[in-house]
Amino acid sequence: MSGRISSFATSGKILIFLLSIGCLDVSANHDLYGRIAIDSKHVSNAPKKEKFELENNESKIGIKGDLFEFNELGLKVIYQIEYGFDLVDGKARGNDGTFKQRNTFLGIKGYLGTIFAGTHDSALKKSQLKVDLFNDLAPDIKNILHGENRLDDFVGYTSPKFQGVLSVTVNKMKNPVKTGDGYESYSINYSGDSFQAALAIDNEMKGYDSTRMSLLIPFNRSKLGFIFQQSQELSSGIEKYGQIISFAKEVSDQGIIKLQYASSSMKIDSGKNSTIGYDHIIDDNFKLFTFYSLIDSSDKSKNKNIFSIGLEYKF
Repeated sequence: MSGRISSFATSGKILIFLLSIGCLDVSANHDLYGRIAIDSKHVSNAPKKEKFELENNESKIGIKGDLFEFNELGLKVIYQIEYGFDLVDGKARGNDGTFKQRNTFLGIKGYLGTIFAGTHDSALKKSQLKVDLFNDLAPDIKNILHGENRLDDFVGYTSPKFQGVLSVTVNKMKNPVKTGDGYESYSINYSGDSFQAALAIDNEMKGYDSTRMSLLIPFNRSKLGFIFQQSQELSSGIEKYGQIISFAKEVSDQGIIKLQYASSSMKIDSGKNSTIGYDHIIDDNFKLFTFYSLIDSSDKSKNKNIFSIGLEYKF
């Protein structure tokens, strides 16, 4: 106990010293944010099964910001606390409770980059560059490709942008099944005026080694996106492939037409997923959306048609 008290006393002296020399700015910045998203879907499954569903689409609430700055050192302590909740049945997806933890971490940001620890999306998941136009909806690429992972016991590093366009991300995560081994995820990201690109690798991530290449090209109030991914199942050595092409076009100040096509030998068994959608923007925070999605799989039990109408509010 005396050692612990001594440690606290030493930490207090360091804090007082930093304050006294003006290195530490205790003025904190916080940002409360969230999203409420629900849709009503008509789902037609083969053979001859139909149902209507009201579904929550990863609604969430969070707070993020910086706690304090070390002015002379160019460092600041950052944080994020984020939880998902379900407006439909009161239980967050995949969880028995009302709330489910999402990206939640504590980190240090400075001239040499950002290091953080907690719960976070892997580098490979983040490398999709918003190519997925139906994120958090039924055609989400998490239902098509491996690698859309958010993990606990996470340590990550993101470099500053070299020449303002190129950055590197490195992740290390604990393997909850295999003691002594960990998951690893890496990415190289380019973000320029004419296009964005990323190359990401997962190493022994939940039974798979994966490589993903992503490209996003904006032009004339439109954007064209590509993802190509190869994943090898470690237990069998079998390689599986998937690709996604997406296109979005602003047809007015309030309207966006979206097209997305995916083929994969991963989660839809050598299948294809074609989706067309429309977003109607009410204001910066609120939109209405609709989409029609067709899944055609070699496993006939996974074939389905989905028609959806929904709303999303961000704050």
